[in-house]
This record gives sequence, structure tokens and C-alpha cells, in this order.
Amino acid sequence: MNLRQILIAALLIMSAPAFAAEVSVDYTYTGNHRTDFSNLRVSLAVVDITDDRGGEPNHIAEDYSADAPLTDIIRDALIQGFEHGGAELATEDSDMQVAGRILSSQLQTVDRGGVESLQLTIRTNVALQGRGRTIWETTLFARGTVPMDEGIVPALNAAMDRMIRELVSDDYFLIEIQ
Repeated sequence: MNLRQILIAALLIMSAPAFAAEVSVDYTYTGNHRTDFSNLRVSLAVVDITDDRGGEPNHIAEDYSADAPLTDIIRDALIQGFEHGGAELATEDSDMQVAGRILSSQLQTVDRGGVESLQLTIRTNVALQGRGRTIWETTLFARGTVPMDEGIVPALNAAMDRMIRELVSDDYFLIEIQ
């Protein structure tokens, strides 16, 4: 390889996220977690989600980017999960806040019973904060697996559904807010 080919290859590798396929994500929680948030003992808000992955905020994983930052998609999913259970979330001056940090996102191709599938895993640290301190904290593993031909958006939607189910079924989290 000559110097010119090496430079071209290096530029292509460094600019790979710029060539990622952008997909439109319009997530709507359609699950049924059956957790009742209609009578919370505290006012609750979902505040900003941050991204510790570095790089492009719209990057989902591998060669896929969303039409919105992944932080916004996750925050919206959490809000929908609480509202699905009847929560009336506060917008300001809440007793407690749910905050999060995206730690990683990975996309793998897996074989599920002879069907080649996409498996998206997003690790998000979620904390319940209030009274000037962190009251509860965990890392949620949002994983969605769908047949390859369905694409990344259904995998992302399945991951968000699982993230919501994990959060709203955590007994220690529920003890703190109910």
C-alpha cells in the first residue's frame, strides 16, 4: 500500500459514522407493564439523559443513526412508561427526578432458532435523585432482538420496551416512589 491509499483508508475509517444510515424513530410504548403510578407519594420528573459514549448523539449502533439524539429517544420512552401507568409527571420543582446516562450501545447479528436476527443492547445507568442525593441507582440493559429483515427500528423499539419493563418492575425503585 502506498501513502495515498493509507491516507484514504484512514479518512474513510474516521468518517464512517458520517456515512451511517439514518432511520426515523417514532417510538410509542405499546406494552402493558401493569404498574400503577396514578397515586405516587412524591412528585416525579424525568430529567435529562446524558450520553457517555462520546461521538455523534444520534448514533444508535454500528452503521445506524436516528433522526433524533438517542438521549431524547430514551427520555421519551421513560416518560411514556410512567404515563402508561397513570403517572402525572412534574415538569419543574419535583420531589424526585429520574436521570440517566447512556453507557454503551451494541448491535450484533445472532442466530435465533435458525433465523438471522439483529440484537441491539443499550446499557443505561438510571438514578432516582431527590433531597440533594441519589436515592436509588441501577444499570438497565435494554435489549431488543428482531429478525434481520425487520431492521434496526423494531430492534430499538423492543429494547425501549424492555428498558421500561425492567425499570417499572424493580421493587426497590417502586418502594422509593410509591
